[in-house]
Amino acid sequence: MITIGMIGADSTHTEAFTKLVNLPDAPLHGRAKVVKLWGENSQQAAEKAVQCQIPTVVADPSEVVQDVDLVMVCNRFGDDHPRYARLAIEAGRPTFVDKPFANDLEHTRTLVQLAAEKGVPIMSCSAVRYAGEVLALQTHLPSFGALTCAVTSGPATGNLPDPRAKHSFFYGIHPVELLHTLLGPGAEAVTTRRTPRCAVGLVSYPDGRQGVINLLQNSPSLYHGIVYGESGWGEADIRDFDRLYMGTMAQIITMAETGTPPYPIEHAVEVVAILTALLHSAENQGQTVRLGDL
Repeated sequence: MITIGMIGADSTHTEAFTKLVNLPDAPLHGRAKVVKLWGENSQQAAEKAVQCQIPTVVADPSEVVQDVDLVMVCNRFGDDHPRYARLAIEAGRPTFVDKPFANDLEHTRTLVQLAAEKGVPIMSCSAVRYAGEVLALQTHLPSFGALTCAVTSGPATGNLPDPRAKHSFFYGIHPVELLHTLLGPGAEAVTTRRTPRCAVGLVSYPDGRQGVINLLQNSPSLYHGIVYGESGWGEADIRDFDRLYMGTMAQIITMAETGTPPYPIEHAVEVVAILTALLHSAENQGQTVRLGDL
């Protein structure tokens, strides 16, 4: 059984992931167990440990990475992720970094380089990548022929009191991750048009594929994608949130068991690069930003 040390107790993802393995009737019970938790707020960490049956709350994040098979960095905000992920990687532990990987593309690249130097498997994604609705749509993609376009939509920002929830990466990663999941890697450039109601990003690919990302302000919480091909089309309207956490957690555990991430970590870097280009274009009157220039 894979033993997990978890860093971060301020996100609902802490309990969403932990309950899948720690509770006796959980779907992944027996494959893994979260055995340590650290959070900046010690009272919050202690309460979640009781709620999720985590046996040990530690006083320092450096204690989490010792004597475990896997480390999950689940702090709520991306600017916290690099320093804690570095602890896990330097300790040689397979590492999952929750969304967003980081709020800075260079920090993301530095972590990936460090993991490569240490020979540590690392994974980061929005859980929409493993939503049941998305996995079902992916099974139909071959019947659509050559893909031409995808349109994905989601909230632009989080409705939380902390101003960091307004950062474009915080919720913007969900539709970007969904686009990358449907169209695959290889994005070349991004052009963004932003108004007070929404930001719309056009993502271009060298083979002629195009993606449209809608970041919606003051709209119902939704995660939706449509993909078009020369022979057909399909859509994913993501509503089963329990299943997307389970799908992601299963992949994280498999990475720890096998030492191999489910997809190249460069895909996660490209997601952050697209987010960076979206933001840079919006801040520069819609100027097209090439990912190769970032």
